Amino acid sequence: MTDTVAPPSGLGGCREVGPGETAAVSRALGADRLVAAPASEKLLQSGVGGGADGRFFTRGGPDRSLVFVGNSVLPIRGERDDLEMLGAAVAGAGFGPMSVHGRRDLVNGVWPALERRWGPARERRCGQFLMVLDRPVDRSAVLDGVRPASLQEFDMVLAAAASMYAEELHADPFAVGAGVPFRRRVARSVARGRTFVAREDDAVFFKADVAAITHEIAQIQGIWVRPDLRGTGLGAGGTAAVCAVLQDRGLTPSLVVNGSNTPARAAYRRVGLVDAVDYATILM
Repeated sequence: MTDTVAPPSGLGGCREVGPGETAAVSRALGADRLVAAPASEKLLQSGVGGGADGRFFTRGGPDRSLVFVGNSVLPIRGERDDLEMLGAAVAGAGFGPMSVHGRRDLVNGVWPALERRWGPARERRCGQFLMVLDRPVDRSAVLDGVRPASLQEFDMVLAAAASMYAEELHADPFAVGAGVPFRRRVARSVARGRTFVAREDDAVFFKADVAAITHEIAQIQGIWVRPDLRGTGLGAGGTAAVCAVLQDRGLTPSLVVNGSNTPARAAYRRVGLVDAVDYATILM
């Protein structure tokens, strides 16, 4: 087999993307650069081949349909029947259960087949929005003291991350594998300079993570303010500080927010972020 020959198809005509389809995958991801940021980072780092950082699945080729499976399922494109078959193929390949997220209509297309195999969702967040900062951040809004966390601050960062996880996802981050996978994710983010914090004495009071970075986009997640300090502007100021760093690197900041989280949406709007994509997340 040469690198221009697509791998054989499996269930319903679905298959993993082949090495000769890099250009097609790149086109698909580039056509939806905000949503596709996690998949685009995988492509930049290790190409289209499947590995520990994720796999691409298609039915009929990446120009027609594409789903990325990393730590979660991210549908990129496809008609309803393509997404239905790709969902069945992903579940049938032994992945999951795992969260599903992306454009609301694409999530709704891929989820039914996954649900039949994985069972009901723990929570469906179908009223989310992906927001983007497409103009320079107001530097006067930046909170002083926000910076990348150091590994020496791991314990206090872990405490903040665990508080955010439990509150946002309604689950114990230490319940799986005695907390080892969660600790590793937090440590990896800190080691890569992707966790930003502001602290006072021995406690973090603001935290945000940069989950994905491409040549153009940076996707922020895990924004957290210590509960007793909420409503004081720290969320907006901290987010503005992270956005300023990312813009200085030539990146466009983006993030996903629940439509029902009125205070957070208002804070992000004060920073200058605007709704760009109707989004959804299904938690397992």
